Amino acid sequence: RSLAAVNYGQRSGPTKIDFRGTVLAPETRGNATVEAKVGSVSIHAKLEGLDSPAKYGPQYLTYVLWAISPEGQTERLGEVITNHKDDAKLDVTTSLQTFGLLVTAEPYFAVSKPGPVVVMENILRPDTIGASEPVSAKYELLPRSETYTVNLQPAAASGSGPMVSQREYEA
Repeated sequence: RSLAAVNYGQRSGPTKIDFRGTVLAPETRGNATVEAKVGSVSIHAKLEGLDSPAKYGPQYLTYVLWAISPEGQTERLGEVITNHKDDAKLDVTTSLQTFGLLVTAEPYFAVSKPGPVVVMENILRPDTIGASEPVSAKYELLPRSETYTVNLQPAAASGSGPMVSQREYEA
């Protein structure tokens, strides 16, 4: 896949980008305000229409926002947690100056590389402030397979395992 990346390091103020859904989630949309600060770039993203990630398979439990540099370096920016209306807000920072943004469905939030289920990606707006030069950011995804599996013992699978207190369960 290719993704439009923007150099945010030369901006004098905040600028906006949009998010659009991929073929996996065409009903999703969103926007972000991106602002270069000394030593970092802050991103305030608003995303809409993110259904349960489990619709892509039982192993997918959450969404993750990624920044990807033109060289292919990936940085996990944060977990996208939706509200009761399937909308989400996220305030994050990155040390990258030139990057594209995308959202993937993942089995857990601490994955180190973006998986193959890309549901949203950034697009440039006509009113993006300043002269930006988008570049093609190519990123390698993990192969789509049943990589994430859970092996349950028969007792645990049937729910007839030992009962524990809430404190023991949380521990």
